[in-house]
Amino acid sequence: MSTPITTAQWRQLYRELLRAAPRTVSNHRPTSRILATKIRQGFTENTSTDNTHSDLALLYTRGYNTLAFLKLARELGSVERKLVTSIVQVYKDRKAADEKPPIHKKKWQKHQKQVYDETFGEYDRVLESIERDLEIILPRDRFVRSLEWIPKLDNLHKGDPLVENASTVEK
Repeated sequence: MSTPITTAQWRQLYRELLRAAPRTVSNHRPTSRILATKIRQGFTENTSTDNTHSDLALLYTRGYNTLAFLKLARELGSVERKLVTSIVQVYKDRKAADEKPPIHKKKWQKHQKQVYDETFGEYDRVLESIERDLEIILPRDRFVRSLEWIPKLDNLHKGDPLVENASTVEK
């Protein structure tokens, strides 16, 4: 049986993911902030406490696979970079369409909403199969379980300059 994964190891993975994320899309601040926000959400919004040791080990491995994927996405013109860039773009478009439909009316009509849901349903299924095949975790908005993949950790943001009120002193 392997040793349990410590809080320090989770924190190290978190920081490495945050460092890798901005360089994958571009130096354009809004897109890199979206990735950083999604990573932060994945680490802080999880409320599940019933993860077994084997589940956590699998998630930890998937986290490092995701880190390797983000490092590959740094290469200009790579398939990984195109995928991450399009995920962020679809996230922005989807968020804007949810707030205000891309039509001149205030609400979606029933048939328009159905087309919208079917289209993004297919998109979500494709991303889910990519995650499953590559054993990575992509930052998405629709499936809550894709965000809640890490056990909730106290003091996760120690020393994180992007988070307000982050303590700079490690114990």
